[in-house]
Amino acid sequence: MRPLQAGGIPGHLISPPMTTDHVCFFDMDKTLISGNSGVSFMRYSLRRGKTTRWKVVKSMVDYLRYRYDLLNMEVAYRDSLRPLVGVREEELIQFCQEWFNDVVRPLIYPEAHDFVHQHLEQGERVAIISNATTYAVDPLARYLGVPHILATQLELRQGTFTGNYIKPLCFRQGKVFWAEKLARELGADLSRSTFYTDSITDLPLLERVRNPRVVNPDPKLRRLARSRGWPVWDFLPGNRNKNKKEKASQEDAFSAGRRK
Repeated sequence: MRPLQAGGIPGHLISPPMTTDHVCFFDMDKTLISGNSGVSFMRYSLRRGKTTRWKVVKSMVDYLRYRYDLLNMEVAYRDSLRPLVGVREEELIQFCQEWFNDVVRPLIYPEAHDFVHQHLEQGERVAIISNATTYAVDPLARYLGVPHILATQLELRQGTFTGNYIKPLCFRQGKVFWAEKLARELGADLSRSTFYTDSITDLPLLERVRNPRVVNPDPKLRRLARSRGWPVWDFLPGNRNKNKKEKASQEDAFSAGRRK
């Protein structure tokens, strides 16, 4: 993956690497932001006249199947990319930034914002790792000041999208592939790293890191986390002031988790 250039779309590197020997990874949907970015993007696309109601409904059904680990992600992803064939890259960059400004920014969990910045302030390398496209993740990463992005990369030919993605998909075992690649490039050790996520589909990476951290988990992951003694948080959307008690208890939990 290539370094991020000013105004461009990411490979993975925005700022020079630091000297810590591990990485803190955050999933995006239901971990950093409330809800599913794919469904949100489709609803916004409908508002902007870029898609149909049927495709929005299909995205919602696919999300429910994904939430219960019943979705063939590769098939669903290929289908979702068909409308992008022939679209110029700069159009999607601009559209994703507008979507973030209009819709996604208010969905950021205050607690997640705080956790990200606690890790950054402690000098850790922080990355967002997501099955969403790099174009969807980039505005959030920039807003939070997260220097590394691992997400599904879309294939380009002469500046336009082909409708294909670069394998492996950043999903399930594919997340381990891209996380290991980033760790090697940074001289870090994935087995000493931390990963926050909500989904049972991320179990391969949760089992690969030293510090698995579970946020707003689906039912399967909640049961598993409890059985294994993994920390579990339920982040709340909305006004920070409504969440003061939860925030205080989560800060205590964050500190306890860091001492492990």
